[in-house]
Amino acid sequence: MAGEEYMNERPGAQQRALSAAVAAVLDRLDAHASGADPIPAPDSAKDRAFAADPEFVSASDSLEGRASAPEPPSASDPASSSGRDPASSASESGTAPPRLPDALSTLVSCFGLTAFERDVLVLLAAAEIDPTTGPRCAAACGDPARPHPTFALALAALEDPHWSALAPVAPLRRWRLVELCDETSPTTSRLRLDERILHFLVGVPYLDVRLHGLLSRRIPPAQDLAPGHRDAVEDVVLGWSGAGLEGPPHVELIASDRATRRDIAATAAQRAGLHLYAAAADDLPLEPAERDRLARLWQREAILLPAALLIETDELPRERRAATEAFVAELAVPLVLSADEAQPGAAPRSRITVEPLTQQEQLAIWTSALDGVCGLQRDDLRDLVAQFSLPAHVIRSAGAAVRRAPEGDAKRLAWRAGLAEARMSLDELGRRIEPRAGWDDLVLADRLREVLREAVAHVRQRATVHQDWGFEAVLRRGLGVTALFAGGSGTGKTLAAEVIAGELGVDLFVIDLSQVVSKYIGETEKNLRRVFDAAERGGALLLFDEADALFGKRSEVKDSHDRYANLEVSYLLMRMEAYRGLAVLTTNMKKALDAAFMRRIRFVVEFPFPGVPERAEIWRRVIPKQAPTEGLDVDLLAQLTVAGGSIRNIALAAAFLAADEGSPLRMRHMLAAARTEYLKLERSLTPSEVRGWA
Repeated sequence: MAGEEYMNERPGAQQRALSAAVAAVLDRLDAHASGADPIPAPDSAKDRAFAADPEFVSASDSLEGRASAPEPPSASDPASSSGRDPASSASESGTAPPRLPDALSTLVSCFGLTAFERDVLVLLAAAEIDPTTGPRCAAACGDPARPHPTFALALAALEDPHWSALAPVAPLRRWRLVELCDETSPTTSRLRLDERILHFLVGVPYLDVRLHGLLSRRIPPAQDLAPGHRDAVEDVVLGWSGAGLEGPPHVELIASDRATRRDIAATAAQRAGLHLYAAAADDLPLEPAERDRLARLWQREAILLPAALLIETDELPRERRAATEAFVAELAVPLVLSADEAQPGAAPRSRITVEPLTQQEQLAIWTSALDGVCGLQRDDLRDLVAQFSLPAHVIRSAGAAVRRAPEGDAKRLAWRAGLAEARMSLDELGRRIEPRAGWDDLVLADRLREVLREAVAHVRQRATVHQDWGFEAVLRRGLGVTALFAGGSGTGKTLAAEVIAGELGVDLFVIDLSQVVSKYIGETEKNLRRVFDAAERGGALLLFDEADALFGKRSEVKDSHDRYANLEVSYLLMRMEAYRGLAVLTTNMKKALDAAFMRRIRFVVEFPFPGVPERAEIWRRVIPKQAPTEGLDVDLLAQLTVAGGSIRNIALAAAFLAADEGSPLRMRHMLAAARTEYLKLERSLTPSEVRGWA
């Protein structure tokens, strides 16, 4: 075992064991300086060490006499070497707890040091902690100008010397346990013990300062993980142990939520008796030599702490992905690669996909997060679960927000907290519209209103019909609520979506498909996946504007671009049908859509161009009652052949003209604003449209 656990348990024993080893090595220097037999009686040094700390000798007996530099350290089993608590192991077997090895023995075991290499480390430690070491080194080498350890002195004075110990590929230098002050003179250069190794030997554990800023510590969550996530934890530990697997102890953790992946990895590390540190793949060096140095430094640190490494690889460009794979390939210690999806071209390794929380798991977390909040019933919590699909940490954050809020409607506060947490991941992907319009603001035929209300019922009652009534088990797919709003610009498609969102109490996000569609193969699906994955959290109403950018008659496959264009449309429809909220497509050209795609849309609503009566009603509703008016005639205004969107633009522009004059809103202001709007539409006012205005 290495790391904080045994150091913190026995700091006094650590220092006694090191002091005994230092005394034994310095005795050899003194014997060499006096010309006496340089090899003491076999048991003399051991007896002295045993007197100081019997555990030191028992842990290091088997390490004596190794004469060649071994291979670099290989992956160990964290579950067996450091994951099992000695006390629990003893209780299972009925025996006393095993003795913990000292730091020096840990270095010898983990880095494969020979007895000579171990004594070199001890000699360098002596130079730092024993003030008599300098004069004794000078006496041993016969040169008062060299009161410090050198490799030449070690070869001459220490037992079982071998020249290969100072080779750059041998453990002492490969793992940077020792440093040459002058690499041009390896035998006569002063040798120094790496500062991190010195502190490890004396029982002071910490993360190497050269890794600060690159790595951050990850602590397991205070709350228990959901059952499904606990299974993922066991899979990670099993992947580290390498049971039945070949290769290094690396696992790939796939989940849509980064914080959930961190919690699982941190809990797995705790289960395995390890610390967890995380690094972003973007921070890893691209230059091979620098990357190799970092890999060796981390491997050393992973053994000393001990620790596992979490590398987050979301959204990596090709160059960064290649550099990350090259870095990972050099590591033989426990590692988790974290991503929201499997990385193409990755090396074979254990892949663990984390499923989203089930509704029962979410209900349990909501119940715990809102425990004791007055005014919340079981049905209220079920409504929250039906609407939101949030990770555990987000649910707890929403619960904390409810508890911090002043007293009020608990269900409304919880709903608003859920919306606030869910919308964070969507704000950067679309334009959010705060639903303020109601049914009274929508001028539409009654039959079309009924279709919209039916769509609301499908979304609101989906949990009852799908789960409680069992339709999900029977139908299995195509359960998402999808709608197509067809009509000219300004006919009320976006307003209708806003009314529905307000009725459902959800956010409305407008996604411009012309910005989502990419000319690069695979990028469109990637963009759509990001949108739907983010929207799943809050069940937002997704309004895909300008569907004509993607939809059209199914093209004849003449080349690869035609084939991928059809795949993009199929992917969008597939995600819409699986989406737990309401997904709406808008188009100005319904006839351009393929009939095969139309069959997969549940609701189709055509927004006609408003006639004179409808335009008159829109004019009545668009001018606020508190606005000062004089001589306005909505019947004359309804003669303008424009849709509702243009009517709103004209009314607002006219209001600014009147306010600037300091006069009530009159027909002449409307006429001036209409001319401006018509210029924008590249049209001209006709005499019939303004007849009777003057």
